[in-house]
Amino acid sequence: MKITICACASRTFIDKDKVTKLAATLKGAGCEVELVSDLCELCEDKNTKVHDIAKTTIVACHERAVKSLMAYCDEDDCRSFDLRGQSVEDILKALGIDVSVGGDETEWKTQIASFDKKLGEDAWFPTLDKGQCAECGKCYEFCPFGVYEMVDDRVRVMHPHNCKNNCPACARSCPAGAIIFPKYDRSPINGGVAMQEKAVKLDTKELYGEALREKLANRRIGIKMMR
Repeated sequence: MKITICACASRTFIDKDKVTKLAATLKGAGCEVELVSDLCELCEDKNTKVHDIAKTTIVACHERAVKSLMAYCDEDDCRSFDLRGQSVEDILKALGIDVSVGGDETEWKTQIASFDKKLGEDAWFPTLDKGQCAECGKCYEFCPFGVYEMVDDRVRVMHPHNCKNNCPACARSCPAGAIIFPKYDRSPINGGVAMQEKAVKLDTKELYGEALREKLANRRIGIKMMR
């Protein structure tokens, strides 16, 4: 059995002690274990490695978030577990691994410590739950950074690197609740099932006004650069 574990190196949502304990126990049980620094970053760049990861059992954040990340890379069939919300013991039990196996955590702690921590610059971009998306295009109309495009009347995240780090505004404006930011701190925007995010009353008219002003400002900058 091959397991891929995301350490989410630049964020604290996934307990690094849980990562090392899980990795050590799985390896002690004879599993092939690979630790990746940031699954979001690999998916954002559509790294060719994602195809191989999709064939493994993925342990990362909320299952809905992982599913949407992999779907963004055209990988629609994957198995994942939620290290952000589940205990190490529950994941091991689901995998049929004896919790008491244990293992040496040293190599995993060393590996996590070696990962670059891109604070404020790590991969942050929206993914879409296509099971909930109504293809209304409101996110496309709203986003001032050009993250979305409409392709054959369907919404697509086409320019993830344009997204403003830590901004989940488009997710709050989505009437279907279909937009997921895996690294957001509260559910359901982060793909979790709990309702931690309190309803935020948005002034849609003002939001669209701000988005339009931002788009016009960006356009003026582009025109100046062309001169």
